[in-house]
Amino acid sequence: MKSTIEFLKFRYIAYAVSAGLFIAFTTFTVMQGGINFGIDFVGGVKIIAKFEKHVSETDLRKSLSGMNPLIQQIGEKDLNEFIISTKLAGDSTDDSKKSLEQIKTELNKNFKNIEFLSEETVGPAIGNILKRSAIKLFIISIILMTVYLAFRFEFKYSVGAMAALLHDIAISVAFIGFARVELNIPVVAALLTIFGYSVNDTIVIFDRIRENVQVKSKQTFTEVIDKSVNQSMSRTLLTSLTTLFSVAALYFLGGEVLNDFAKVLLFGIAVGTYSSIYIASPILVAWEKLLIKK
Repeated sequence: MKSTIEFLKFRYIAYAVSAGLFIAFTTFTVMQGGINFGIDFVGGVKIIAKFEKHVSETDLRKSLSGMNPLIQQIGEKDLNEFIISTKLAGDSTDDSKKSLEQIKTELNKNFKNIEFLSEETVGPAIGNILKRSAIKLFIISIILMTVYLAFRFEFKYSVGAMAALLHDIAISVAFIGFARVELNIPVVAALLTIFGYSVNDTIVIFDRIRENVQVKSKQTFTEVIDKSVNQSMSRTLLTSLTTLFSVAALYFLGGEVLNDFAKVLLFGIAVGTYSSIYIASPILVAWEKLLIKK
């Protein structure tokens, strides 16, 4: 029985779209000076301050001129609460403490009755440790998922799933640079969530492929995959849309603090849904053809 939609017929167009997005995002990121690492990874200072009277972000930037601060208002506007952060210019923990005191001094000099709700300093050494730990976490996750998929299915299925996973992470990281999202611990958590979502979406389709392969028919492997994707499509789209609506609510209602986290999740989930159809499945077909030739 012929599939309703021959998805694999468009795989080369999908490859071109993915390559185009990655190149465009990466080029823009390089032109803008690279990925915008947050203080979690490069060291710096973060303060949450509450002001008695109304102040604007412009007023705060003027008072802290020369420090290149990142300023975000949080909560309701009449609360006058702001997150003020700046990356570390020096190379020691003492430098971060000096930066903290300098920010507080300048704020107290220009504004009255400030309440500092929280203060956070991250030294460069800690930032480097966190950066290395994040990289190790991604590598370990990829290895564990590859082993899991190889045991649950066959090795050829794990190749397709890992290709889709690497595709999703590469384009998501390139998007982070393109959108000038600050790469910090919450954004890393978003990337790991994309990891899990991408693999789960791919497993659903692969499970259906495995079931259909076991049924004797005259269909080619490519036709079986097209049939399996069509059978899984309603479930895939419904799950993706439900998740996207939830994350969209987080993006629009969660405030500035959750904005970057939700933005990366929105993009990553959309890409993960696309890759489970147009990256994982075509790579599985390509690997199968390679095995047949051997």
